[in-house]
Amino acid sequence: MIGVLTYDVPHRKTFDTLCLLKAKGYQDIYVWAIPMNYKKTFYPNIQHRPSMPWDVNMEKMCSNLRYDYRKILRYDAVNQKENDIMLVCGAGIMPDFFIKKYRIINAHPGYIPNCRGLDALKWAIYNEDIIGVTTHIIGDEIDAGEILIRKKIPVFKNDTFHLVAQRVYESEIQMLVDSVNILKEERKRLVVSGEGYKVNKRMPHDLEKDLYSKFEKYKNKFAEDREDAQRKILEKKKIELD
Repeated sequence: MIGVLTYDVPHRKTFDTLCLLKAKGYQDIYVWAIPMNYKKTFYPNIQHRPSMPWDVNMEKMCSNLRYDYRKILRYDAVNQKENDIMLVCGAGIMPDFFIKKYRIINAHPGYIPNCRGLDALKWAIYNEDIIGVTTHIIGDEIDAGEILIRKKIPVFKNDTFHLVAQRVYESEIQMLVDSVNILKEERKRLVVSGEGYKVNKRMPHDLEKDLYSKFEKYKNKFAEDREDAQRKILEKKKIELD
């Protein structure tokens, strides 16, 4: 049994994750929807996360997928088996007892521990750091701990900022679902500490205004040629097959 943590409103990351779980053949899914109690007070000038463009009733969607949808008010209302896998699509601050009871997988749109906290992609570009995605088990530290998958996201010479943002988001969904099987594997995993790495807040508007120019500088320094990158991937696959 796999749990999916989300909010009780139409939510793009939840929508995409549930669709991919179904496409991959997962059947025994419980969707736990908690109220979105926080009120948004900061609105970025540059949106880099996809919104929910469709008016979808998430409860009805889950019924159509034959997934179990349950609205809850508190995390102690979740009644899955201890040590079950939970996927985070949307969640507030989870209490300690909940984190300890389940194996909770988070997909962070940043390369941990280099880019922790909010607006990871924007800060990676601004600080000329690694652009990436990481799935990890939620523990005591924010965006740190036991790593399941950690992937660098390529930037190509003809990319725009929003193309890279889309690549990051798509990797996030794919890696979140892929992490279910990886977590079931009995093997030693990398554990990283967040010590010495800042937990970022939302990028303020006065820095955000320079983001596109910073992205062009980032491309000039780090961008790959798309054909060269694809050739390397094919060569790597050939070596693995041999």
